[in-house]
Amino acid sequence: MASPNAGGSKKAAASGKNVRRCSHCGAKNKDTFEYCVRCSESLDESGGSWVEPSERRSPMVTIIAAALVGILALAAVALVTRSSEEEPAPPATTRTTPAPQPPSARQGEPILVDIDSKAVLAVYNEGLRAYNQGDYDTAIDRLTRVVDDIPNNPAAMRFLGLAYYRNGELEDAMDRLEEAHELRPDSFALMADYVSVCKEGGDIERALVGLERFVADHPDELEARLEIARLARSSGNDELALAQSQYLATADDLDPEFVYEYGVTLKEAGQVEEAKAVLKNSIELDPESAVAHHALGVVELDSGNASKAVGSLEEAVAREPANGDFRFSLAQAYEKLDRVEESLDAYDAYLEHARPDDARAKVVRRQLAIAKKALAAEREQRRQSQSL
Repeated sequence: MASPNAGGSKKAAASGKNVRRCSHCGAKNKDTFEYCVRCSESLDESGGSWVEPSERRSPMVTIIAAALVGILALAAVALVTRSSEEEPAPPATTRTTPAPQPPSARQGEPILVDIDSKAVLAVYNEGLRAYNQGDYDTAIDRLTRVVDDIPNNPAAMRFLGLAYYRNGELEDAMDRLEEAHELRPDSFALMADYVSVCKEGGDIERALVGLERFVADHPDELEARLEIARLARSSGNDELALAQSQYLATADDLDPEFVYEYGVTLKEAGQVEEAKAVLKNSIELDPESAVAHHALGVVELDSGNASKAVGSLEEAVAREPANGDFRFSLAQAYEKLDRVEESLDAYDAYLEHARPDDARAKVVRRQLAIAKKALAAEREQRRQSQSL
């Protein structure tokens, strides 16, 4: 496997004039990029053309292309004006992040209760029953009494934290789950609960601190390193993301998910050629990985190789035809190559499979109607000219 040196991960970010952030997702990009390496949106703040001008275009094709440009420009406006409370869609991955949601009281890694007092154990069981019944106020009351009597019990502290979480009291939830993990620092399940709630509360830095401490004591816990890489990448910490993803890829260079993660991290750090090499390795290890084909296609598109991008994006769509984001990227590639009719068809397919929370869909639907009308007019013009 190619293992590019991650030591230059901050090269592109060393000078502000060589880097600009995407106005849609905040990812850092080289100033020569036309599209964001993370979300594939245009980096032109004015919503400028996604299609290179061509002297060979007919006037009508120019109209159609302009309509397609309108799709992207208005989609960009729609994304910028989305509610700040709306969560961005998570990146597509093939491996599930450990414990994305806190478990119920009957799930997860077994943690011994070890309560000697029958009276305290009865209160503990009352708390668990209330928790499982959705009565979180009662659960908090009972479990607080338990941890007051036996503050070194990780099970009681854990479910107290989860009860706070379910009750919407995220700060208290984070504090209690952090204490639970300190009581059982070797428990990855407790760490996963804590990280999950930190993410829910928007405190990515706190989650990263906890994970880094855990990895310092358990360096071979690769799932924890995978979570660090993803969180660091989402928060723009390219150096940390690269360090962890490179470790994963070199620790097990036959695991396609780890190799894929490294490739995506290189892409978002602006190391385009290195990202291509690593993503190709990921595809070689797992040719059926739709996300790897898509990532490679987006990198090619970002670097101006739309013709190469099309092949990878078509592979991604073939493997996961219901993914609207993949369809959107393919439409962009077709548009870049002036393959107008194929681009229109791809946008149609995108609309069919767009996520319910995708703010681009409404704008694309409106602009696509304009483009189709222009295409129909061009066809009619051709028919009339041929009949003369």
